[in-house]
Order: sequence, then C-alpha cells, then structure tokens
Amino acid sequence: MLSELNIKNIALIESLNLKFYEGLNILSGETGAGKSIIIDSLNFVIGERADKTLIRYGTDFATVEAVFYDYETNDVTTYLNNCGIEIEEILVISRKMTLEGKNECRINGKTATLSMLKGLTELLCDIHGQHEHQSLLRVSQHLNLLDSLSGLLVESMKIEVKNQYKNYTGIISELKRLGDSADRDRKCDILSYQVEEIENSKVYDGEEDELLEKRKRIRNMEKILSALDESGQMLDGYESDSALNKTKLAVSRLNSIVSFDDKIEGLISRLESARIEMKDIADEVNSLREQLNFDARSAEEIEERLEIVRNLTRKYGGSVSSMLKFFESAKSELSELQNAGEKVEQLQKQKVKTEKTLLSSLKSLTLERKKTAIELESKITKELGDLGMAGSTFKVDFKLLDNDKEILEHSGANGCDNVEFLISPNLGEPLKPLVKIISGGEMSRFMLALKNILSVVDNIQTLVFDEIDTGISGHIAEVVASKLCNISRSRQVLAVTHLPQLAAMADNHYLIEKHAENGKTVTTLTLLEDSLPEIARLIGGSDYSGFALPHAKEMREWSVKYKVNLK
Repeated sequence: MLSELNIKNIALIESLNLKFYEGLNILSGETGAGKSIIIDSLNFVIGERADKTLIRYGTDFATVEAVFYDYETNDVTTYLNNCGIEIEEILVISRKMTLEGKNECRINGKTATLSMLKGLTELLCDIHGQHEHQSLLRVSQHLNLLDSLSGLLVESMKIEVKNQYKNYTGIISELKRLGDSADRDRKCDILSYQVEEIENSKVYDGEEDELLEKRKRIRNMEKILSALDESGQMLDGYESDSALNKTKLAVSRLNSIVSFDDKIEGLISRLESARIEMKDIADEVNSLREQLNFDARSAEEIEERLEIVRNLTRKYGGSVSSMLKFFESAKSELSELQNAGEKVEQLQKQKVKTEKTLLSSLKSLTLERKKTAIELESKITKELGDLGMAGSTFKVDFKLLDNDKEILEHSGANGCDNVEFLISPNLGEPLKPLVKIISGGEMSRFMLALKNILSVVDNIQTLVFDEIDTGISGHIAEVVASKLCNISRSRQVLAVTHLPQLAAMADNHYLIEKHAENGKTVTTLTLLEDSLPEIARLIGGSDYSGFALPHAKEMREWSVKYKVNLK
C-alpha cells in the first residue's frame, strides 16, 4: 500500500509531502489546480516515460519518492530477491531527473535501473487513466487473470499438465538425440573414427610437456655436451690442475704440518670429505655425458609426435585432458547408439501413450477455462451495464486450434491456450482488443468493472483512477462510487474526480489547490477534516449555500449507509 509520496520540483509543486491511507482516497479540486501533477508525479516514480518539461521552472532537477508498507506479496518478495534487494519493513522507491537528462532510480537506497524500477512497481500499483500503467492491458496477463478466477480445480489441472508436458518433451528430446536408424549409423561412423583415432594415438596426459623437454635438450645438445665435457675435465681430468688432483695435493701438504697445529687435522678431514663428494659429482657428470646420444632421426620423431599430439588436442577440446574426457564420452555414446534400437522402440511407445494423456489433459484444461470465460463475460457485461455501457459486449477470445497436431505445437507447461480480452463498447460495433478502445471514459469504466470482479484475486495493492468520471453523471455516478468503494475494502484506491457522488464516498478526501506564494504559482494538497464544503462545490460551484450543501449532506449520509451495509 502507498503510504507516502514526497514530491520536489515537479511542475507547479515546489515541495509536497503526501500521506495516504487505507480505503478510498479521493483527490479533487478546481480545474487547473494541478490534479494531473499528482498523477504525473506518481507515474514518474513508478518508471513511466518523462521529459525535462516536468521539472519545475527555475530548478535543475526533480525528485519523487514513494513509500509502501504491507507490500510483501509473493510476487514482490520474489522480484526483490531476484534483484538482490533486501526486504525491509517499508519499501522506498525514488527517481530523480536532471535538466541534463540524467535519471537516477533507487529501491531501498540501492541504485536500480529504470527497467528494474518499473518491473517492481507493476507489482505494487496500477494507474488507470491518461498515462496507462495497467497490467490488465498486457495480453500476456489475460490467461493468468482468467486462471485466477477459475479456482483450485484449474490450478491442479495446470500442475498435471506441467508434469505431463515435461515428461512428453523429455521423451521427444531423447528421441531427437538418438535420431532414426540412418542418423544413428552416421553418428556411429563418426564416433567410431574418433574413438579409434584417439585410441591408436596412445596419447597420454603430460606427454606434450615431456616431448617439449626432449626437444629442448636436443636443440641445445652441443651446448650440453660441451659443458659436461669441460666440467668433467675440471673435476677429474688427466691434467694436474683438476679439482681432485689439487685437493689431493692440498691434503698432502697439510699432512706435512699436522703435528704443529691441532686444527690442521680437522681441515684435512673436511678436505677428504669434499674430495669424495667431488669424485661422486665427477662420476655422475661423466655418466650423463656417456648417456647422451644424438641423431637427426630422434629430433624428427619428436617433431612428428608433437604434431600428432597437438592436432588431436586441437580437434578434441584444446588439451590432452579434454581430449581424454571426450574419448570416454564418445565411447559411451557409441556403445549407446550401437544398442539404441530397442530403446528407441520403447521411447516411441511411451511417446504415443504420453501424447494421448497430454492431449486429454490439455483439452480438459481448455474446457474448464472456457467455462470460467463464459462466467467472466457475463459478469463483465453486467458490470458495464451498471456503469452506463449497456450496449457493450465483452468476450474472452481463445485462439482456435483445429486439430491435435496444432494443440501439441502450441502447448507448453501452462497448457495450449492463447487468450485475449476483447470488447465492443457500443451496440453493433465489432469486438476489438482492449488497447484499441479510444475513449478514456470507456477504458476507465471497463477497468473499473474488471477490477471490481478481479479485486479478490489480483495481488496489486494500490489502484489509481485518474478522472474515471469522464462522461458520466447521475445514477451512473452513484454506481461508480459504490463500485470503487467495493474495491477499496480489499485494496487501497486513489481516485481523482469531479463527481460529488464519488467524493462523498471518500474515506480520506484531499483538496488540491493552486495559489500564488512569494511571486510564484504553487500547487498544494490538503487532507480535509470536513469535506462537505468541497462536495457541495462539486455539486453547485462556488455559490452552494442554497441547495448544494443539503444535497452534499444527503450524499454523505447515503455513502455512510452504503459502507455500513458492506460490513
């Protein structure tokens, strides 16, 4: 429910804080006072298109903030969770526009896109008027609204259809994957070649790294051999200046003076250990040298093997591990296809059986929906008659499906039905989609009729009617007032009106006025403690002392009695 609307720098409004309440909230005022500005402000904050002309003259930005409470329907909670927005006790949405054309939207303080904002507010608020923000005009919603009126039977049937459809499409997908006999033979030929190619290659994980290491050694063989030769000579060569010979000579010299210093013996011991370690290193260097043998054929074999490994990995996944995974998957699929004849036969039998069951469920669901549609058509036609549109015809149009094949082609988890609400607002005129209705008064009254019927199932908590009284008066005005009152017992209703009958029915009545202040024209909105003078003004203009005030009191008394009887 809309609790507050804070408006800044919108048209004639400099700054305005509005508090709205449950029930029927009526907004009235003189023509040109700025009633449309309130609706424009609400349209702006819920994400409708707006241009810079909305910004108050002499300022460079405009902002509107809307506060909702008791807003947590399942749809709203799911939407906020999907947007990553934390659920709080109240919901605050805001939108700012600058002269430079920049837009800033926030939901509970978190920056949001305009589409995110609009997606949320469509679940919170419906505005029926010149700037439509109406879920009922979206054809995609018509089937859901029809189902909402159908009750638990249709809901259970929809669950059954959903499960059967999932099973049916699963069988179709599996048959498509397996293909016919010719398809399987072609797939088997391809898979057999792929499996054989990978298997015969005997490529293993890590082989490419090993080959690259070998190639690196071969390409640097001359350098490796030279280094090993030279280091071997330096350590244990035949020359007298090799490391081992010099170490041996050092030990001999130290032995000649060992008796003169106790520390000499320790040095001799360390040199002997070093000599043994150097001897071991020298032997290993020589062994490495003897093991190295290079020929041109080895280099060619490595290059050839690398080419095989790289070609295969390029074809089958980009790496050896990916290729080996593909190999296992291909082997498994090949085995399945080679033995798929029996499975396909079983699936075909299941398909026939499931198709028959699904068709029966789809037709039963359509039949039940059509029963509800007939009831809805009758109720809407009656409502429109009450509202002064006695010549109107309303129809729930089902797209005709001629045969079982078409039914299956157009079926889904929600059934096979494609429906649209059509209306002929005048006797003798053809039925047209709702969006083709030209008259704003006709549109508003149709929406009121539909809302009066659907209010028990529509989860949108706040309904706004912008001058729904267009083109009506007298008894019809009383009917409009009573129907809006009916809706407002389960939903919050905001209505801009010129009708005294509707104003008299208000639970909360706001007066919109325009006046000069500090050399500027401003619009203000006041919650009236006593609305009788305003009701009287709506009845008889500015001079209402004679007959209008008593008439206003009669209207108020009638409204009070109507509300009491509703309880």
